[in-house]
Amino acid sequence: MARPGLAKIFKQLTFWGDALALSLALWGAYFLRFSGWPIPVFHDVPSIHWYLQAWPVVLVVVCLSFQYGGLYLPRRNVSGVDEFSRLAQATTAAFLIVLTITFFYRTESYSRVVVFYSWALTIISASLVRAGLRRIEAHLRRKGVGTARLLLAGLTPTTRLIAENIRRFPDLGYEIVGVISEQEKPGAEWEGMQILGNLEQLSEVLERERVDDVILALPATEHHRLEAVLMNVNTAKVSMKIASDLFGIITNPLQTDEIYGIPLFAIKESPLSHSWARVLKRALDLVFTLPALVLLSPLLLALALAVKWTSRGPVLYCQERVGRDNQTFTIFKFRTMRMDAEKNTGPVWATKDDPRRTPIGTFLRKSSLDELPQLFNVVAGNMSLVGPRPERPHFVDQFQKTIPRYLDRHLVKAGLTGWAQVHGLRGNTPVEERVKFDLWYVENWSLWLDVKILIRTALEVFHHTDAY
Repeated sequence: MARPGLAKIFKQLTFWGDALALSLALWGAYFLRFSGWPIPVFHDVPSIHWYLQAWPVVLVVVCLSFQYGGLYLPRRNVSGVDEFSRLAQATTAAFLIVLTITFFYRTESYSRVVVFYSWALTIISASLVRAGLRRIEAHLRRKGVGTARLLLAGLTPTTRLIAENIRRFPDLGYEIVGVISEQEKPGAEWEGMQILGNLEQLSEVLERERVDDVILALPATEHHRLEAVLMNVNTAKVSMKIASDLFGIITNPLQTDEIYGIPLFAIKESPLSHSWARVLKRALDLVFTLPALVLLSPLLLALALAVKWTSRGPVLYCQERVGRDNQTFTIFKFRTMRMDAEKNTGPVWATKDDPRRTPIGTFLRKSSLDELPQLFNVVAGNMSLVGPRPERPHFVDQFQKTIPRYLDRHLVKAGLTGWAQVHGLRGNTPVEERVKFDLWYVENWSLWLDVKILIRTALEVFHHTDAY
């Protein structure tokens, strides 16, 4: 935690970038307001001197709001959409405070329009600055600059999942040095990682391997040893995180309670179990889908003609899938495979360089454009824009026998896109991993979460590597 200086450098750059963005926003708001467009000016233009005097106060208020909102915390896996949301909330809180201050400050009357313009321009300019810095930082991390040396503890499915995600997303900036465990001898290998020792040797391993971060993903049988482990580690030099082995079993937020000082955690009810939530979700589907069908109709027509001209057979591929409450429905897709694709094999998943694809099928599947006809499924009400991707009954019968809580993903409508998909888990990726993300979505749903997933889907549509 102490050695990599990249995070500290970018924290400082982010602060000064915010200050620059705010300054440009204030100047821009002043000139935009008093230029007479789009709102005419019917009085004398006030001196910019009064607004320059207010600049330090606004800067302090905004930066404190950003600090309180966690916008300067080092986070390695924050999407641009998440950061924009937090930045907009922090900026709104800051400018509400500024408005309150101007209400009580009567020496000079500040334009409320200037404050509004400043608010909007600050969100836009600070978001652009942060997006640029985030891209630069991610690029440097992919090149190995400023990466943190990470030690994993415990040979568990959670450990395996963490390692797989770190390898899949190098811009997280982690270099896995190895694993410690009681189950294997030092020098052995597990999932491509070297066993460096056991829990009792943790401090020695941290020093020898110059570790920055530790993630403890111990099996439940070793939880009683956590206290001794944490007591003997200098957490001033090493960042310690604990991964719950209940991930995938308990995924929704926990409410806190107590019985005479004994802390308790209560599992919340899923938001989508309420009828009002389902009504809101359905309204969001229609608000987005109906205009999308109108706007995308030329593209849908062009893709339909391309499918028809490049291969024999129907344009649409209709298939039975399982949706909410385990009810089956017919899903629509642009056909990307030959008509006899499963004649000799039965139901199978597509693979990389699948020979059954049509000439245009590879492009359609990789870009997810083959899924666009499912907008009609959304209008019909048997699918939602966002939700777990629907599977065929053949695979559902298999998975429910081997994957815990698999059928819980059917508590909501199947989706055109989902929480798993925007995290890169689509196509030929582990089903167990996707199910965990699906369950998290079911139990943590909100209207904003759906909007965020839709935005991320639109931004990432051409960046899939696992879509075959």
